[in-house]
Amino acid sequence: MISQACICLVILVSLAEIVWHTAALPFLAGAALAVYLVLEWRRFTLASWVPVILSGLLLALAVAQGIEPGALADGLSRMAFLASLLALLGILRVVAGEAPAIAQSGRYLTAQPPGRRYLALAGGGHVFGLLINLGGLAILLEMAVRALAADPASRQPGVREIKLRRMTVATLRGFSLIPLWSPFGFGMNTLLLAMPGLSYLQIGPPGICVALLFLAAGWALDWATAPARPPGMAAPPPADPRDRIGLVRLVLHVLALGGLVLAISTGTGLDFQHALLLAVPGYSLLWAGRLGAAEPGGPAAAMRRCAALTVRRFPLAAGEIAIFASAGLLSVLALELIPVDRVQALVAGASVTAPAAILALNVLLFGLASVGINPIITAAVLGAVVTRLHIPGLSDAAAGLSLAGAWSLVMIFSPVITTVAYAAALVGKTPIVVGPRWNGVYCLCGLGLWTALMAGLVAVGWI
Repeated sequence: MISQACICLVILVSLAEIVWHTAALPFLAGAALAVYLVLEWRRFTLASWVPVILSGLLLALAVAQGIEPGALADGLSRMAFLASLLALLGILRVVAGEAPAIAQSGRYLTAQPPGRRYLALAGGGHVFGLLINLGGLAILLEMAVRALAADPASRQPGVREIKLRRMTVATLRGFSLIPLWSPFGFGMNTLLLAMPGLSYLQIGPPGICVALLFLAAGWALDWATAPARPPGMAAPPPADPRDRIGLVRLVLHVLALGGLVLAISTGTGLDFQHALLLAVPGYSLLWAGRLGAAEPGGPAAAMRRCAALTVRRFPLAAGEIAIFASAGLLSVLALELIPVDRVQALVAGASVTAPAAILALNVLLFGLASVGINPIITAAVLGAVVTRLHIPGLSDAAAGLSLAGAWSLVMIFSPVITTVAYAAALVGKTPIVVGPRWNGVYCLCGLGLWTALMAGLVAVGWI
């Protein structure tokens, strides 16, 4: 109960900061979040402990060096925002997970013929991930496994393994495109917080184009490596056309929620992040009310039930909240402790070019994530630092988009990243198999091509 109340207080503080700016609120949120983490430390994983310990050490060092109260308040405010966003997205996951459209979409996507299956599952993994994050990934992969079990052709030696690999990588690669553009995702919001001069309209639309480029590249690789169909193999049972409406409904929900965020931001003058904090719970509760209209108690009872279930699940998210909250604080502490002026002088003295900076950003994020440092931590710190270095020819938009692309690739490569480990458990494989073995060529070649493309674009001044 106490930990749930602490997260509720953090959310209230983040919402209150929309209309009331005072130095006391971030410190109140920071204290509540600290109590929550102390109470729920048993749910931490190694990936949670690393940023939490690092945040504690850097915070102690910053206080010892006399950090300005305003800077510390800024860090605590960012920390509270990311924790609040993760908590509030929980209600969207609860509602979307209970919507009949989810089951309909899953059946429709997994029943597509081989020629369309990659695009169907990649698109489905993307849409499901937008709404319910890892929960959507779980639903789609579990349905894929069930579809294989029901397919007589998949009982032939070797056939099931090939189909399982192709369906898994398609779903993962679609899911991994979320950091490139999603206004509801942590990748985009982390970069926008770490780089205050960057707006969603600067990076979101180009990110959509890059996501489509990655989708096409993955599809081409899947087509090129697809084995020949054995003669006489029976075709899988066709998808039920009635299930298609479920997928249409999910896409419309994504568009409606995105439109609501932009409408609130435009109509009220609020920044993108605070508009998101208002839109997500509001839309989720309205959706819950619509789904519960025919239930006993009506829409109001359904809305109360979803809200209560979300609050009850707050303690279960302690590991994730620890990581994301730490990223918000570290992005500020890094600027306070790193001698940015000296680094800038070294960068200028070494004549570091914008293409070289792109290479360094991508390699650092990908390399550190490969050994267990969550990309949200690296992106937050690198984004905060690079925006202060003022490297000639390197805009915030170019740096942010480059980091988002590298993040998208490594999240399905590293066996110590949650996405890979989670998917591996669902399909009964090891993270090494699902990550480096199944996605290694796609991710490593993609990183090289993506880095070269971004380096070329900044070299000619096109971004």
